[in-house]
Amino acid sequence: MKATTLADLIEGQRVHKTAPDETVRTACIAMTSANIGALPVVDRNGVLIGILSERDVIQRSIIVYRPSATTLVKQVMTPNPQWLGPEAKLDEAYNTMIKGKFRHLPVCEDGQILGVVSIRDFIPQNSSLVERLLRRTAVKQA
Repeated sequence: MKATTLADLIEGQRVHKTAPDETVRTACIAMTSANIGALPVVDRNGVLIGILSERDVIQRSIIVYRPSATTLVKQVMTPNPQWLGPEAKLDEAYNTMIKGKFRHLPVCEDGQILGVVSIRDFIPQNSSLVERLLRRTAVKQA
């Protein structure tokens, strides 16, 4: 079955997350271990309060000389990130990320994190870059 909603896309996905009082280093280790580029930040009740992306770590920790071993996630995360519900259509999610210029979108329901979609989730798995560009060009010319 082809995915049509965010619920379809995140089905079976393990939700990796972090807490605001974790260190950036601990969060980076978790991201590296899971091979992901962002972690939702949740409070004690599991409610989404932010997101920590690789970009956040670079811009708000590394280049300003904040040591990752003592800097807390809440000091560098993006607070109150945009999110969509599980019923959202894939094109809505993709367009939200493109307009917002971010690569990771939390999927939430009743404030609880259900998963995260990445912009790379929208790239066809068995398609080379050249094939995708040729298809895009053909569609524009039609």
